[in-house]
Amino acid sequence: MWISKREKIILIFILIFSFFVKAQDYNYPFDESSRDPFTPLISKSGQILIPRKIEAKNLVLNGIIYSPQNSIVVINGEILKEKDKVGEYTIFKIEEKKVILKKKDKKIILKLEEE
Repeated sequence: MWISKREKIILIFILIFSFFVKAQDYNYPFDESSRDPFTPLISKSGQILIPRKIEAKNLVLNGIIYSPQNSIVVINGEILKEKDKVGEYTIFKIEEKKVILKKKDKKIILKLEEE
């Protein structure tokens, strides 16, 4: 049984076409916890945008540079200012001896340890 050239081409076309149809049926696994690969990891100002899971008990206030206009705080070795994020917490207010962090409706206070 000899297959003509035309039949070979048709057979190859059918095999290739069926492969593409099967590939289109594949559902890629995705859940809401997966990171969107097209969102940037770092902002234009250089701040890391990846949300990190940090528990309140693991936050360490290393230092505060306080001024009424522009205060800076060091938490877990990272330099931050008001409205910056550390993990899931937002720096709500910086005072002379403490920092107030906010996560949704929950507020936590980190106090500067006296030496």
